Amino acid sequence: MDMNGNSEAQIGWGSEFWLANAQGVLVELDEVTEIPFAEETADDVEVTHFKSPGRRKEYKPGLIEPGDGTITLNYIPGSATDLLITEAKSSGKVRAFRTIIPAGDGTWQVDGFLYVKSRGRAVPIGDRMTQTVSVRFTGNSTEGAGPDGDDD
Repeated sequence: MDMNGNSEAQIGWGSEFWLANAQGVLVELDEVTEIPFAEETADDVEVTHFKSPGRRKEYKPGLIEPGDGTITLNYIPGSATDLLITEAKSSGKVRAFRTIIPAGDGTWQVDGFLYVKSRGRAVPIGDRMTQTVSVRFTGNSTEGAGPDGDDD
């Protein structure tokens, strides 16, 4: 909340999702309607021993699982975005991604790596065609202040 007690919540309008093409160049996906973020979870590593206090199991954090997510887009058959997603799925290769979202008067940027696991397409009779792209995040990601976001 700001000093007057007003919420500082923002809508996601203006957000961007970028995916590297086969040459490693980041390309903005068109008509994205939902962007996932890695939901990182640390593994539990049991470290219990014969003298663990109070006869209780003990744990320490282990490796971090970056998780997976689903990108949702308007489906435009044969578009540059459609072809990029098709190629990314077919290649089976890890590639860079970038997400840029609104943050106050500027933007927030997340960079990392993922691979495309699957994609689904829906073609309803009386609504927009959509595409869902399942991705697996891999490795570490970085985040911080992004470009100024004044490209209205």
